[in-house]
Order: sequence, then structure tokens, then C-alpha cells
Amino acid sequence: MRRAIASLAAALSLSSCGENAAAPAAQAAPPAVPGAWIVDKSASKIEFSGTQTGVAFAGRFQAFDATIVFDPDDLAAATIEAVIDTGSAKTGDRQRDAALPGAEWFSSKAFPQARFRSEAVTAAADGYEARGKLTIRETERDLALPFTLKIEGGRAIADAAVTLDRSDFGVGQGEEFLTDKWVGYEVKVTIHIEAVR
Repeated sequence: MRRAIASLAAALSLSSCGENAAAPAAQAAPPAVPGAWIVDKSASKIEFSGTQTGVAFAGRFQAFDATIVFDPDDLAAATIEAVIDTGSAKTGDRQRDAALPGAEWFSSKAFPQARFRSEAVTAAADGYEARGKLTIRETERDLALPFTLKIEGGRAIADAAVTLDRSDFGVGQGEEFLTDKWVGYEVKVTIHIEAVR
């Protein structure tokens, strides 16, 4: 994974050299990583929904990024790594939005990022499935993430949805939140990613 990310960064970097006779010979640019995609953040979103005192609420993470290497003809080489800024969670409710980055919930000062790293990507009946590790509050759990994918020319559009149990990751500390009396355990996460190459 680190090698793929490093290769991707090198492939995206731009270099130039002046026409100075004393300058070292220009090096050939490394080849682009096959299947590499760049997330179009303006067209992508990661949203979540849950319940509080039995009433549904929804929100989204306003800051995230992903490194994606994906070729439908070479799934063995596919890698997906997504990083979410936990402090960017917004629901439109002032009190809830102030609480989410706090120690009882995401504890964003101590754990500023949530991260998903794929370990395998396989074909599925309705698209694909990325299996890997999801880490929130430094608690790591296995995650199977089914997703659909449409590639049109140089743009890829992927959609995914998964339901998490917040208590698996220690989200909701304090006696009143350790049960689902006030805030439900289940949190649905929906993902829409558009990327270009």
C-alpha cells in the first residue's frame, strides 16, 4: 500500500529542469500507476444517519480524501484508502454539532481521523466488495464494504452504504450514551465518490 501511494504521489508530481549545462541529466518521469484515480471532492460526499431519542437525524463529513487504485481487469492490484476528518461532522443542529468532536463522541483532538484501508477488492453480484479495516478512535474493526461502480471515459462514479454499530468503536462515552436509550447504536454511512484519471 505504501509503495502504491508513493508511486501515485510521484506520478502526479510535476518536475522541470533548466537548460543549464552544469545541471544533472534529466531523469525520465516514472510511469503512472495503472488504475490510479483522483477524487473529485466537489462531486463526492460521505453522509451518515442515526437516531437520537427515537428521532432520525442525518449529517455529513465535510473533509475527507481517498487514494484509489482500481482497474476492473486487475482486481488483485486494487487498493482503497479513505481518510475522514472526524472534526468535520455536521448535522445542522448546533448542540449536536458541538458535541460530536468532543471526548464522548469522536474525540477529534485525540483521534482526528477515521480511516479505511482495503485488504482485498473482489467482484460481487451487484458490483464489488472492498474488505479491509476501519479505524475510529484508534479502534480497528474488519469491514466489508459493498459498492457499485460506473466508469464513463475518464470518470468513475461509485456508491456504497454500510451500517455500523457505534459502540464497536467506542463512539458514545459516558454512562448515558453507553446504551442506546438516547442515541441509537446503528449508524448508516452512505458514500458517493466521483473520481477522474
